[in-house]
Amino acid sequence: MQIGEVIESTPVLVGGVTAGATLLAVVVTSLFNIRVTRLNIDAQAQQKAKALRIAKLEELYFLFDKWQLNLSGIYLHHLRCYRGKLTCRQVMDLVNAPGLLAPGEAQKYRMVMELHFPSLATDYAQVEATRRRVVPFLSDPAVSKLGATEFVACQVAFESACEAFKSKISALAHEALAS
Repeated sequence: MQIGEVIESTPVLVGGVTAGATLLAVVVTSLFNIRVTRLNIDAQAQQKAKALRIAKLEELYFLFDKWQLNLSGIYLHHLRCYRGKLTCRQVMDLVNAPGLLAPGEAQKYRMVMELHFPSLATDYAQVEATRRRVVPFLSDPAVSKLGATEFVACQVAFESACEAFKSKISALAHEALAS
C-alpha cells in the first residue's frame, strides 16, 4: 500500500471508527436507561404495594373499631337491663334501632382481614372467643338467670381483646411504614 492510498482511505477509516463508537455509545446508553427504568418501575411497584397495604390496614382498623363500638353499645343496653334500669323489651327496641354499622360493614372488615392479613387470624380468634362469652348475656336476665357482675367481666374481657387486636393492626401499619 502506498502513502497516497493510505491518506485517501484514512477519512473512511476514521468515519467507520467514529460511527462504530457512536453506535456502541448509543447501545451502552440504552442499556443503562433500560436498567434505570426497571429500577424505577420496581421502586414504584413497591411504593404502590406499601401504600395499598397501609390503606387496607387503615380500612381494617376503622371498620373493626366501628364493629366494636356497635357491639359495645348493644352490650351496654343489655347491661342496663341486667341492672334493672330497662326492660328486656326496651333493650330490644334500642338494639333494633339503626346503629353505627352500615349493612355489610362487619363482613367487610372480616373480608379485608382474611384476604390481606391472614396473619391476624390467631389474634382475631381471641376477639371472637371473648365475644362468644358475652352472647349468653344478650337475653332476658329473668330467663337466663345470669348476673350483672359476670356480664361486666365478660364485657371487659371483650374490650381488652379488641384493644389488643387493634394494637396488632397498628403494629402492622408501623412495620409497613418503616419498611
